Amino acid sequence: MTDWVRDDFPDLLWVALVVEQEGDNGARLFSALQHEWLEQTREAGYSVEMDGRLSSLERMPTDARNTLSSILSRPDNKKLIPDALRTIAAWYPDMPGRWAFAEIGAPSADDMDDMLDVLVSALTKCLQRQGKALTVTAPLGWLLINGRLHLQESQIPILASYPTDPGTRSMAEAMLTSMYGAARGLAVGTEATPRAEGGWPARFWNANWELTPCMSRDSAPDVMEAADVESAQTSALEQVNDLWNEFMGVAFSDGVDLYRPARHEVVCALAIRSIRAAYAMTQSPFMWGGEHGSAALRSLVETEILITWLHYKDDPNLYEKFISYGQGKQKLMRAHVEEAIGEAGGAENSRLSDLASFLDTRLGGEGAEMFMEVSVHPSFAGGSINTRSMAEGVGMQDLYSRVFQPLSASVHGEWSALDNYVVDRCINPLHRFHRIPVQYLTPMLGQDTLAAAIGSLKRVLDAATESLSEDADAPTDSA
Repeated sequence: MTDWVRDDFPDLLWVALVVEQEGDNGARLFSALQHEWLEQTREAGYSVEMDGRLSSLERMPTDARNTLSSILSRPDNKKLIPDALRTIAAWYPDMPGRWAFAEIGAPSADDMDDMLDVLVSALTKCLQRQGKALTVTAPLGWLLINGRLHLQESQIPILASYPTDPGTRSMAEAMLTSMYGAARGLAVGTEATPRAEGGWPARFWNANWELTPCMSRDSAPDVMEAADVESAQTSALEQVNDLWNEFMGVAFSDGVDLYRPARHEVVCALAIRSIRAAYAMTQSPFMWGGEHGSAALRSLVETEILITWLHYKDDPNLYEKFISYGQGKQKLMRAHVEEAIGEAGGAENSRLSDLASFLDTRLGGEGAEMFMEVSVHPSFAGGSINTRSMAEGVGMQDLYSRVFQPLSASVHGEWSALDNYVVDRCINPLHRFHRIPVQYLTPMLGQDTLAAAIGSLKRVLDAATESLSEDADAPTDSA
């Protein structure tokens, strides 16, 4: 939906309904009205816009209103007042220019239904170029006959034959819609800016919330058959278990540099974490879809990049920095817990105390904690190094851009992920196709994310195995 529909359609509702009712002839009827209006008011003591806008009708002085009422009341102008417009004037009491549409009464329920059908039809047409072009001929025509819009010589024959010439119709519609946008853009911030009285566009759309319900064609996603879930789960578990057994053999069979064991510790920890993540994902079918499986898959991809980057750098200090960076984070957390206990005013808080004791054991006690530094860098590697720069450094830009980054949008709850999974379009045109929450609880199920996770796990373990083989070959006196 563009601003043309949001801001202009309610103000050009009169023209849109005439076009909806009369089609191509509606534009010609309005053009004839504009020329007659210009002729009748040429000698009048007032100058009033007849651009088809309801806001222009609202700003008319009394003399002008009397003149227009006289013109519209003639039998030959009956088609300029669609029945739906009278009903709309009754159901939208804040509509500007409603004085122009006589015999406004209390419509019946049938009138209401007919009015909504016509309104939806008019709006649907205005969402298409043909309907928009026919509707904007009114404000553009008024500018043209008043000398405020000038055409190029090549445009004149094309627009003069509109809308009767099928050969030039498409070109004319493109011209009209672009000219209207340009005219609107040039008028912004000037006295010539078309403005709907009293925020009518907003009131029109918001009134539709009360008059019409949300409509959704959404339905709950297909549910996998129990047999299919069991088969997929069994196959995935077999793969994860095989990968687990294979890696455990690697972790304990190759030699370890016990003088500087950080490489073995870090790589094994990252690999085992990845295996356990894939195992947990396999046990939970709701995690097989992109909505909830993205976090596990992103973690696997990030680990693959990290292990590959560390192996490429081949610097024992980086593995040690990785460990000390994490320990510093725990030290900082321990300080925050102590602060929270102090703020409790001496009140016993067993959960905080238990957490403080747990952190003490992980940090090795007060003596060990004294030698731990808390880093303020965003990464253990320091400086501006992050996952992206790591990926670029080892030629994994595509993996980062095409996999990690989109998965991050889902993990962080960015709009693209929310739009994909948890909101749907209301298909009621009078609600501007706004987004509404999906009306089912069950996440979308599928095996694509699970398959991607197992594939990613294999690459993580391949990278880990390569790194550990180099650790086994390292001399024990390396420093």
